[in-house]
Amino acid sequence: MIQGHVQPSILSSSHPAMGRAGFSQLPSWVPQASATATLERGAVDTSLTRYRRHSKAGAVVDATCEARDGKVIVRVTASYANAPHAAPSELQLHWGMYRASGTKWHHPKEAVPPDSTRLEQGGAGAMRTPMAWDGRAGPGGEGAWVLRFEVPAKLAPLHLAFSLYQPATDKYDVPVRAPHFAVPVGMSAGSPQPLGASVVAVSPPGPSNGGFNGFNGHHGGGSDPRETTCAVNFAVFSRHASSLQLCLVRLEGAEPEGGAGGPLVAQSVLEVVLDPLTNRTGDVWHVCVHGLKDLETLCWAWRADGEILWQNGNRFHPGFMLMDPHATRAVPVLLPPGAHKAAPRMAPSLDAGEPVLLGTLAAFVHAPFDWQGCHQAVRGGQSRVRALEESVVVEVDVARFTTGRDAEAAVPPEHRGKYLGILDRLDSLKAAGATTVLLSPVCLSAPGPSPAAGRSPLALLAPDPAFAVGGPLAAAAELKAVIRGLHQAGLEVLLQVEFCVTAEGGDAGAGRLQGLRGLDHAVYYRDGLEAPVLNCGHPVDKFGSVLDAPPLAEDIAGDPVLRGLKLVAAVSNPALLPRLAERGFPHWGVWQQPHDHNHYRHDRHDHTHNHRGMLSAVATRLTGSADLFAPRWDAGLPGGLAAGRRAGFGLNAVAPLGDVPLGGVIDSENAMRGDALARSLLVAQFVSAGQPLLAAANLSRPGVPQLLAALAAVRRGYRSLICPASITAPEREVAWHSPYGGGEPDWSGSNPDPVANCVLLTLGGGASRPGHMLAAGFNPHGEPMSVSLPRPPAGAVWRLLVDTSRPVPTATAGGASLGAVLPPSEQAQYTLGPFGSVLLDAVPQAGSAAAVGGPVAAAAAPGYGLSPAAAAARKH
Repeated sequence: MIQGHVQPSILSSSHPAMGRAGFSQLPSWVPQASATATLERGAVDTSLTRYRRHSKAGAVVDATCEARDGKVIVRVTASYANAPHAAPSELQLHWGMYRASGTKWHHPKEAVPPDSTRLEQGGAGAMRTPMAWDGRAGPGGEGAWVLRFEVPAKLAPLHLAFSLYQPATDKYDVPVRAPHFAVPVGMSAGSPQPLGASVVAVSPPGPSNGGFNGFNGHHGGGSDPRETTCAVNFAVFSRHASSLQLCLVRLEGAEPEGGAGGPLVAQSVLEVVLDPLTNRTGDVWHVCVHGLKDLETLCWAWRADGEILWQNGNRFHPGFMLMDPHATRAVPVLLPPGAHKAAPRMAPSLDAGEPVLLGTLAAFVHAPFDWQGCHQAVRGGQSRVRALEESVVVEVDVARFTTGRDAEAAVPPEHRGKYLGILDRLDSLKAAGATTVLLSPVCLSAPGPSPAAGRSPLALLAPDPAFAVGGPLAAAAELKAVIRGLHQAGLEVLLQVEFCVTAEGGDAGAGRLQGLRGLDHAVYYRDGLEAPVLNCGHPVDKFGSVLDAPPLAEDIAGDPVLRGLKLVAAVSNPALLPRLAERGFPHWGVWQQPHDHNHYRHDRHDHTHNHRGMLSAVATRLTGSADLFAPRWDAGLPGGLAAGRRAGFGLNAVAPLGDVPLGGVIDSENAMRGDALARSLLVAQFVSAGQPLLAAANLSRPGVPQLLAALAAVRRGYRSLICPASITAPEREVAWHSPYGGGEPDWSGSNPDPVANCVLLTLGGGASRPGHMLAAGFNPHGEPMSVSLPRPPAGAVWRLLVDTSRPVPTATAGGASLGAVLPPSEQAQYTLGPFGSVLLDAVPQAGSAAAVGGPVAAAAAPGYGLSPAAAAARKH
């Protein structure tokens, strides 16, 4: 018997194997990206495989495996033509078969050739069979020793292991770099690319040799892909492992136990060890398994073993099933009793009742997702990508956004805490003026190494099944449905991925080996840290200096495909940024970044807490952070830091990423004070050059949705003034005003008068648009402050758009008006409320349109004499 029970439910054995003509091109249900990466010259022929090895004595050893009539015909030939001095007068094959352990050989009686002899003692359970001399065999037809095996297909996959035994000298001839030869049966060597799983060959169900007609997306018509026999290539990276086992797990069904939120249940497990000579290319282990059926209920994982050198970072233990890091679908599975009996060693602590995370092949048989034309890409054609200057980004955490009192009215109970719940609250995103949704990590995650870390990723390429309504196998489709729905609503979608701490456990609290850590901890993780920190190119060199060009960031910035995407780099620890973070994240003119570390967030925070001497820093942040985004080629900086970026490459964030509500940033015990500060910070985000980055958690604050709608309308109407294409654009005039009227602000902070710390600025259209002007004012004090307003353009008066100390304008972002002209008593002197902010625009004074160019010119000028929303509507 082969080690482990034969699993006909895992491998196809009910139909004869196809001949060479029976393998078709890949059907429509095989993802084309995978097919292209693997099959540049069409489908792989798995009916015939060939192997060649050289022995230490100089023999050329060939093996062919041909699938025919429900069997795999294996023909082994050994030629000593190149080493006549070692040519034997008689040759026997010393052989056995195995799956999970190369040291335990078995001899299925159906596969034993005639005249074979079982060695009762020694030989590791081997059998010897005489080889026949064939004068026409061998590489050049010069003659070779030959032996033929007929292995029933139901026994595959397995390895035929052997060495060449010479009875006359009682010597064994073995491979140059292995203890024995190994020929895969029912599988092939496979390919090192692409990593993960990919379908490489398909044969239709039934004995017919006709071509495959494809799958039309409905199981009722054409061939059912669940009944189709496939060959699947598996490839995984592990530099330091000495052996790897592929684990194939057959599920009882596609429905989870105990409802949609429960794990799937496994029926059986089959394991195959990989041969280092046949199944390894460089640092990638690979194997192609033939005859797989019903991929929807088939999962896979790996076991890795190797030398455990703790000081060098190795953390191998073959007792754990390891999830493939390149699995694009991952599901929790309850394994059957005895699932680990093929493991070389048992795990030190393994809870049989705890689900394990496995990659699933279900994606290969599910109907292609219908994007309804809403997956148009990034460049060219009907692109849905907005200009950075137009963007208003809202960060959405799936669980937080779809639960709680604010979600109860819109989100049905079955959608709470799920992907689909986001679409139920789509109106709240649109009402707030959002153009882009930043989804907090949606990949498979688990509680991090510490409570403060929250949830951390376990699989970077697979969506989290915990967020799926329809069970683990529906996670990818439901996430795509959310993205499609957001696109249909005119919203961009950015996905946040964390390339730092994972949930796999560090050196101090190891936990179970889950994936990357068990496959090759020394490569995937930075060693010597308690937290499990991914080794994405260490930002610090061996002398302790922070690198100007972190390898991963530079590689992405230079990639011809990735550099065309919207890339945002958010660094939680600014100490790891080069040059003391004075130029932010190394960007090469490609990366965007939230300029919140030591910059926007801190400077605005210090000013709102009435710190003196902050006016210059606040001015820099409001007008585009030239210290971060303007070019600096004269400072001896490398190109990745010296290159300039538009102000739109900065995201105006007043809180770190993580959908953190403003209440967590303001830290005020006084509710009224906290509310006033929150509104003032929101105004600053919208009138600063750059993209406003908001946390969806703030949409629940009273009055905030209306305020955001008004601010979004102001930003649309005055976009060219607030966020121009260039920080130094000549069409924009920025002026700073003393709150006393006339003169410069108190830049040095030497004036002890509280009024001196108020900020007043105007953004004007310059000579090309003399009446186009927006004014903003900020009061960092907890008391009302009376300030002198700047003079409006000639023939114009100030109109109030937003005052955070007054009722929020009733008009929505699409309304006809956002405010009213200030009364004459407030045109020159205005009172800013406690921690208040104000936005004003210049409109023609009644009866004085001729003074600014006449009624027609005034009405036609964008944003002049109209609400920003009306101006934006007229422009389009």
